[in-house]
Amino acid sequence: MLDRLKAIPILLTLFLVNAVFRFISVRTVWNIGECLGTLCYRIMPKRRAIVDFNMEIVAKHTQAFTPSPELTESIFQRNIANLSCTLKTYGMKPKQLEKVIDVNVSPSFHQAVKDKSGAIMCLGHMGNWEILTKLMPLVEPTPAHFGAIYRPLDSKAADRYVANQRKEYNCEMFPKRTPLGTLSTFIREGGVMGILADQRSGRPKKANRPFFGRDSARSKLPAVLHLRTGAPLFTLSVYSQTPGRWTIEILPINLPDKKLTTDDVVENITAGYERNFSAHLLDVFWLHRYWVK
Repeated sequence: MLDRLKAIPILLTLFLVNAVFRFISVRTVWNIGECLGTLCYRIMPKRRAIVDFNMEIVAKHTQAFTPSPELTESIFQRNIANLSCTLKTYGMKPKQLEKVIDVNVSPSFHQAVKDKSGAIMCLGHMGNWEILTKLMPLVEPTPAHFGAIYRPLDSKAADRYVANQRKEYNCEMFPKRTPLGTLSTFIREGGVMGILADQRSGRPKKANRPFFGRDSARSKLPAVLHLRTGAPLFTLSVYSQTPGRWTIEILPINLPDKKLTTDDVVENITAGYERNFSAHLLDVFWLHRYWVK
């Protein structure tokens, strides 16, 4: 009974958000988000410093741009616009999302789904990543099951409600501490497992590996699952070229044809993240600290 009471404010919030944003266009929400991003840039000096620090590291490694206050402000605007739009797209069905989404998918991913060989998707905190819970109906005419690892809500009743909503779109939610065997079985049975593996997990010293030339702690789970299942690896990017519109891009991670260790696979995954993040710099959630000073 107590758990159900705890779920009421969460479910009420979801209902109100859907009710309000149903009448606002995606482009309008984006514009509001950009304005909020400008405001956040001016009133959040600590977050500003985090973005500046992240940009210094990426710029030093890539030699492709020069950090500046203007770049940092643009990152705030894009990040907050994307976060704002998650409130709108949460209540949209795949058919509605098709109007604001372009898809660029490698033929090898389509083949993996067709062959039911399973696949492992390395996701990044970039763009409007909430739309990924409806990924498979958007990219496949006969969608496979998409699995996502998440942190369960405190209320079990609210958690069940959200998980059941995701299942409507062939998305199965796996709690963070799901055993490796369960995840491996899902993949072997033809499922596509999406894993956010670009940011720190656990303690700061856990899984330290170079990222843009500097040690950063990231999850090695995609590499472990690949070695256990043999399923192909892909990177997935979500980025914007037009306000209020996103491109979902799925590209293969091509591994050397030799016996690989976990660290070898992680190195190749890292190269994929670095390539995607460099290509779509503004869309990455740089408000999070990727590296410890």
